[in-house]
Amino acid sequence: MIARRLALLVFVLLAGCASSVPLQRGQIDALTRDTRPADVEQILGKATPIAQTDVQAGERQYNARRYQLQTGSRQEMTMVCTPGCFPIFITVPVMVEYVVIQRLPGKELLAWGAPEELSKDADTEVSALMPTVKQRLEAAAAASKKP
Repeated sequence: MIARRLALLVFVLLAGCASSVPLQRGQIDALTRDTRPADVEQILGKATPIAQTDVQAGERQYNARRYQLQTGSRQEMTMVCTPGCFPIFITVPVMVEYVVIQRLPGKELLAWGAPEELSKDADTEVSALMPTVKQRLEAAAAASKKP
């Protein structure tokens, strides 16, 4: 009984710490190069970008958003000892960084994927843009964490 209450308390505390909604595989699987801008926003749904920035490259302007993509989950265990010891298992999501880039002003979908993948993209427009995108997204994320 004590173990169940403690597990519930841990779950509630961890759920309360979740300030952003991660992307899910089903959402990114629905994206294609031909996805209309309005549909991109609908597909991404309530997923929360952890950083966002506009980037100018030559004559073109882009919007880049960084998300956390949930790729799975893992089990972690902790022991709770009262008069007896009980293992408590907690499911923890596994996240990876994911970037979505759109051309402005029309917000056409240009690229989406892990930053490392996009940096090596065969499309030189994407791969040439990535160093600036990474730098600007890092700065935007750091600025949003400041109190």
